Amino acid sequence: MNQLFKTFEKKPECIQLICFPFAGGYSASYRPLFEQLRGTAEVTAAEPPGHGTNLMPLESSIDRLADLYKEGLKNRLNRPFILFGHSMGGLVVYRLTQKLEKEGIYPAAVVISAIQPPQTKRQLLTHLSDEVFVQHIADMGGIPKELLENKPMMDYFTPSLRADYQALETFQHTDKTIIESPVYLLNGREDDQCMKDANGWLKWAKTTIKRTDFNGGHMYINTELQPFAERMRDIIEHATGTHLIKK
Repeated sequence: MNQLFKTFEKKPECIQLICFPFAGGYSASYRPLFEQLRGTAEVTAAEPPGHGTNLMPLESSIDRLADLYKEGLKNRLNRPFILFGHSMGGLVVYRLTQKLEKEGIYPAAVVISAIQPPQTKRQLLTHLSDEVFVQHIADMGGIPKELLENKPMMDYFTPSLRADYQALETFQHTDKTIIESPVYLLNGREDDQCMKDANGWLKWAKTTIKRTDFNGGHMYINTELQPFAERMRDIIEHATGTHLIKK
């Protein structure tokens, strides 16, 4: 199960920040955030099955992913931790939190980013040809220009993208358990659909959800890295109750 998570730098004295990537993403997607938060939290990122260095078979179910991650985290949750998920990762974090809380394990904070609420009917994309499918994701800003222009590399990443989007398309919102941990909702102001549907998250948290909107679109975590990292520092500070020196 060690393949499922990568810790950038061991910091046993710090709160854990456990990050889950967007569709097609993997642990390295969060290295820029780690660099911004170095010394503030121990940043760990998920390496989804079939992504990055994880040689496990691709997984195309949000619920099965949440179960895998819960099992993989068993020996890691030995001190306060925060869960963060962007886009598809946000839905994974939602299900993972439900499953953990049922076992009496409560995150210090749950941060859900750039994903429509769980009751949303997702747009069907995986039936499209590779070319149309990839272009649609590129139009959302989800694929770097350099990768899009490198066909052999794009061909390599397309199966993992399809598996991730299939997980989104087939997700069934059958567990309506309310999250008891503090929830933060982050979005890019130009991410029209997520902004439009953001209030749909309110019913799934016991406490008031704190919202933050950034400049930029769906991938604001890359284009607005510094303000995004600053907000994460604020969340970490609130979760730990410790004043952090701003860089």
